[in-house]
Amino acid sequence: MPSSTRPSANASAQTVSRPSSRPSALALPRRRRALTLATAAVLVAGLGVGPSVADEGRDTPGARAAAGLDAHAAAARSGYRGRNQTSDGRPGTVVGPPVELRGRAAQVRNDVSYEIAPGVTLREWDQVDGRQPVGQVRMNLLTVSLDAPNISFRPLSPTYVTSRRTPSEFARWSGALATVNGDFFDIGSSDNPGTYAPQGVTIDDGKVLTGSRDGWIPDVNSSFWIDNAGLHISPLSVQYTIRQHRDWVVSGMNHFEVPKGQIGVFDKNWHRTQGYKVTDGKRFAREVVLRRNKVLTNRATLSRGKKIGPRDRVLIGVGRGAVQLKSLRKGERITLSKRVEGGNASAAISGDRPLLVNGVRTVINNTIAHPRTAVGIDADGRKLLILVVDGRSSASRGYTMVELADLMTALGAENALNLDGGGSSAMYTRTASGASAVVNEPSDGSERKVANAFGVFYNGELPPVLPITPTPTSTPTSTPTSTPTVPPPPGR
Repeated sequence: MPSSTRPSANASAQTVSRPSSRPSALALPRRRRALTLATAAVLVAGLGVGPSVADEGRDTPGARAAAGLDAHAAAARSGYRGRNQTSDGRPGTVVGPPVELRGRAAQVRNDVSYEIAPGVTLREWDQVDGRQPVGQVRMNLLTVSLDAPNISFRPLSPTYVTSRRTPSEFARWSGALATVNGDFFDIGSSDNPGTYAPQGVTIDDGKVLTGSRDGWIPDVNSSFWIDNAGLHISPLSVQYTIRQHRDWVVSGMNHFEVPKGQIGVFDKNWHRTQGYKVTDGKRFAREVVLRRNKVLTNRATLSRGKKIGPRDRVLIGVGRGAVQLKSLRKGERITLSKRVEGGNASAAISGDRPLLVNGVRTVINNTIAHPRTAVGIDADGRKLLILVVDGRSSASRGYTMVELADLMTALGAENALNLDGGGSSAMYTRTASGASAVVNEPSDGSERKVANAFGVFYNGELPPVLPITPTPTSTPTSTPTSTPTVPPPPGR
């Protein structure tokens, strides 16, 4: 494996085995879904769902109040429009209202399924619902039984969190059976590239690679994470404290932006300093380098291109944070304490927001469609669903957030998370021939290099791929609720 990737998954992949008495993934009562995969085969996500209160031009105080959103929740969602639903910032496809099919099912075409490993199936299909433009959507679904032997998972990152790789590169270098793109990341623009760092929490083999105290959408971001009990979807945050100055606010570890008034921490996983890029251009900033927990340098200007040593920590303060760092003297001892709030995760990868929390739909946008990637866990915690929806093409329009949540419900998910979408959405796995390839159609025309990925591993000899008889395409469908639902208060 090239030296630019992390150690092989065989050394540290997180294996999920079935405990004798498994606690709930969210420590809340579960309820079994009545919908089956046969029903899901013909369910049109979004059918009969009315316009969302987060639609363009409809996000008014009255609309928010009618939906039951408090001021804080509304503020957290107010900026969630087409251009910032994906890392690339490209505008989404504005879609028309769902088509009334008068009790008839949407058509499912080109529906094929394969068992690519024991307990792991790949399904591909086109779902024709008439919603304009285009009127159809192309899907790729990976279903993993957690009761199957030899299955494990892990997030996949390059050696440095400011590097990027394609999902297929992550798979080949780690030996993964399947990979999909992961977290939203600081992509920047063609004339002003970003840091390329993930925007959420990344934990690999118990080590925190990235994370912040508030997330990039405060009180909204959620993570897909693993512990000894199994798989979970819920909020995680990384909380740092400077023991000698507990009132100083530390924004996080290797986060792409240090907020005004706070202090960011960067270590060897960041690789090289990036100057004022991490302050969003704010010049009132300060840089302190710690080596073996002692102040090595204290500068009023931020360095750029300086490699961060294995025993070093770089503290970047902005505004009041810069004033606080100025008081530190060379040789002074500074120690950082860290905790991950929300769970004892051995592995984690983040998205922007949950789609479903204990069966409740928590998203409200139903007019802006994009290519999407989502992960979901069923009510019993014994099945993992990984879905990629193509979009931005003449063959597939993409999905709105409401459509995505409703489809995940129909597929049997009780909890689900939206990962990065747009040109990042890609799935690489074993195909019908037994060879591995990108099975969806990325909207950029080819895979995009992304900040991280999520990998599924089969730790045994792979048998031949087996075709599965397609599920019926004429089963009547259930119509999702037309009432926008509201998430529970953040559990922090």
